[in-house]
Amino acid sequence: MFAVLLVSTGLFSGCIDVEQNPSLTGGQQDPMRGVWISQEGDLTTIYRFWENGTFDAWSRSVDTRPKYIYTSKGKWVVRGVHEYATEGEHIGYGEVTALAIRRILNLAYDPPSDTMTIKEYQNQVFARLSHDPDAPLDTAVLFNR
Repeated sequence: MFAVLLVSTGLFSGCIDVEQNPSLTGGQQDPMRGVWISQEGDLTTIYRFWENGTFDAWSRSVDTRPKYIYTSKGKWVVRGVHEYATEGEHIGYGEVTALAIRRILNLAYDPPSDTMTIKEYQNQVFARLSHDPDAPLDTAVLFNR
């Protein structure tokens, strides 16, 4: 009897699908997909999240010394309801020094305000520029405010 119970439990558990994002219904795209911008003080940061789980980001200071620019790209995953993580290369280019590290950041999406924050940098709030991650951006306007 125990063997039958063990086998049937194993068969049943093998048939259960784990939903990637439990807050989505059929046909919906993940809310992280798109282009996001944060303009906090002198720093402008842009993220692009694609449906295939990849992202690109870049950030630039305008008037602050020393000037700092970074690029980042890698993979993003769903960690919970409206919670995500990015992992990838982070390459910084500064007037003082260069930096190249692998980095994991935790993100939170707020549906009512359609904003995103990086948990490690709570004061940096991102607003959506587009639901299309391939939308063209006028970076001259964005970075020279």
